[in-house]
Amino acid sequence: MGSKIVFLFLFIGVYFAFSGDKNITGNFRWDILQLQQDTAAAEKSVVIHSDRHQNAFMNGLFSLVIPGAGQFRTERYTKAAIFFAAEIALATYAVVKTHSGDTKTTEFQTYAEAHWDAVRYAKWIETYGKAEYGPSNVTFTQTDYDIIQNAKDFSKINAWEQGAHKLGFSHQLPKFREQQYFELIGKYNQFKFGWDEYPRDANGVPISDAGRYDDLIPQQLKNYAVERGKANDYYYAASFAMSALVINHVLSAVDALLFTKSYNNEVTASLNMKPVDGFEGKRLLSELTISVGL
Repeated sequence: MGSKIVFLFLFIGVYFAFSGDKNITGNFRWDILQLQQDTAAAEKSVVIHSDRHQNAFMNGLFSLVIPGAGQFRTERYTKAAIFFAAEIALATYAVVKTHSGDTKTTEFQTYAEAHWDAVRYAKWIETYGKAEYGPSNVTFTQTDYDIIQNAKDFSKINAWEQGAHKLGFSHQLPKFREQQYFELIGKYNQFKFGWDEYPRDANGVPISDAGRYDDLIPQQLKNYAVERGKANDYYYAASFAMSALVINHVLSAVDALLFTKSYNNEVTASLNMKPVDGFEGKRLLSELTISVGL
């Protein structure tokens, strides 16, 4: 504060220095009288702003880009640290959870490729499915099985799935390795026949479930569903953290914008030069006003 008050008293010198045709004498009384003549006996008010004055919009923009930046510029270091620490923590959490989700996804996809087979599913359809669940207008040959195995072409399977069934089979097997492919084979019982733990007959064909759609569910399918669910949970957590990051940016920006306005009002000084009557005639009275907002 001391430096601010000294600055106010130096104002007179600055005024003459930049007035062009006036020279400061060093005599405070005569310099004041000279300023009085310039004001022509009219009140002259000068508002001197603190050099700490800052642009509220820019501080808000800084905090929008880097949470806590605007708070740091207005010397609120604790709040700056809180917003910035939240940014680091949320970003780190999002990265960790995304990595965990990717790792778990790779695990269950690798497991599915090793233990679920579309050819087994197609052989069950041809041997038991058509008779027990209908319809019977789609026929699978060895050539079809080879196409399914080598080209991963599921069009023949899809053609049967699109038919009218007595129960279940409301979904079609998606294209190989699509996200939906890995999800559906571990979600719906119609795909239980493709898992290698499902019982098979002497020819290696998944056995009939006698039309009991919800029977003979292999534990393998249930375990796979749990692992896939874990991956989704990781991604949900990462998504939540990303949403929280956006909120942190916005809150920091709004806070910086609003507080900068009050920050600029913390120290406001004004120097008023007023002509008053005295024993020797008109003289200039200096009135210094300093307001400090806390």
